[in-house]
Amino acid sequence: MTIYISLGNLKKEAFEDFGSIEERDRKAKQVIESLGGKILCMYYTFGRYDFVVVIDMPSKESVVKFLSIVAKYGTVRTETLEAIPADMMYTIAKEI
Repeated sequence: MTIYISLGNLKKEAFEDFGSIEERDRKAKQVIESLGGKILCMYYTFGRYDFVVVIDMPSKESVVKFLSIVAKYGTVRTETLEAIPADMMYTIAKEI
């Protein structure tokens, strides 16, 4: 499985029903798990992004499906990064 870091912003529509934020997070977790993934951690943040979610997903296809499902609701905008394990980078650096 591969680790992905999703940086997100809540759109205006998310604040129109802000009281349901916990329920929306629970639904996102269910979608991730239904696609074979797992949320490793989730934080709400101050600054450029409103939240950070670290997920472990079985494939790029499963990440695309999850992000497409989330985008359908129109309440968040995300930027998702594929994480490279530090050990892998160390090995590559030694080979160069």
